[in-house]
Amino acid sequence: MKLAVMLTAALLGPGAYAQTAPGPLGLTAEQLDDADLIDSQGRKIGEVENLMLGPKGDVVGLVVEIDQRTPKPDRRVQVELSSLRAVPDPTDPGEFNVQTSQTREQLLALPEAR
Repeated sequence: MKLAVMLTAALLGPGAYAQTAPGPLGLTAEQLDDADLIDSQGRKIGEVENLMLGPKGDVVGLVVEIDQRTPKPDRRVQVELSSLRAVPDPTDPGEFNVQTSQTREQLLALPEAR
């Protein structure tokens, strides 16, 4: 995942999305990489897998992997930034989780990410 973000930043050019510059949700790419996705109750429901870029190279959403119970495979979906916010991780000082206003069921109903 970190390699994908670095490659994306390299392809877009310097400053398009630097890993150390605050970006979407006020977090850097490094902070978003593999951040836990939590629901409104603070329960982990998935993990950030990738960034969705718009036509101008700006981050417009995230690809998240929603945890499923065996035997179902985990599902990757695209989530708009408007339904997300960064919250401090209470178990890991200095780290952040990404909180969604959507339920697990609403996320699972979204189209599969490509």
